[in-house]
Amino acid sequence: MGRPTITAVIPAAGSGSRMGAAVPKQFMELNGHPLLDWTLAAISQADEITSIILVTPPDDVARLTGKYVENARWPKITRAIAGGTTRATSVYNGVRAAETEWILAHDAARPFVSPALVRRTVEAALRHGAATAAIAAHDTLKTRDGDFLGESINRATALIIQTPQVFRSADLIAAHERLRHEGKEWTDETSLLQHAGIKVAWVPGEAANMKITTPDDFRMAQVMAERSPFVKGPARI
Repeated sequence: MGRPTITAVIPAAGSGSRMGAAVPKQFMELNGHPLLDWTLAAISQADEITSIILVTPPDDVARLTGKYVENARWPKITRAIAGGTTRATSVYNGVRAAETEWILAHDAARPFVSPALVRRTVEAALRHGAATAAIAAHDTLKTRDGDFLGESINRATALIIQTPQVFRSADLIAAHERLRHEGKEWTDETSLLQHAGIKVAWVPGEAANMKITTPDDFRMAQVMAERSPFVKGPARI
């Protein structure tokens, strides 16, 4: 039996409102290249990925199709499609557009993902049916109660979930269609799959695989981009 084909779905349709910038954060320049280029370059370098579907704001589909899909520099990017009103819907749209049994979902705002982390997550998913990258919590964790602290959370069993997340496309589609009428907002695919009764394995993530959400995150990412030997934009593809 040959190596399974895996489509990477990259949701990049969000507005990035918490960044407070003039453009969505995926298009902000990180050391001379749009943040999205860094992420696509990183995922493209992973041997396990056979194709990439980019999920974009509806108004950007034509422009990004020209930039990425029709550009030989990005051979793994096969489609750019319109996203939905939520992240979960955007990933669902991407999964439905894929033609492979296995899907890797990765946040567009995590530009420093490594090929090694992709490999570990894929291998765990192939063994267990679904897997995600995650890092252990080291700080004291509390719930919040308005302006005051709430209860303590046992950090010994707490995980901070990252992407990539790898799963069977059929499982995600079935879970989404069965649960979409519950009115819940699924912040990632592991939450949706678990709610549908599917166990999700985890592999150790990486601190560098940060999600850029706030201006402070972006400033830190600028420093990492200037110093990182891992990815220097799309030129390495």
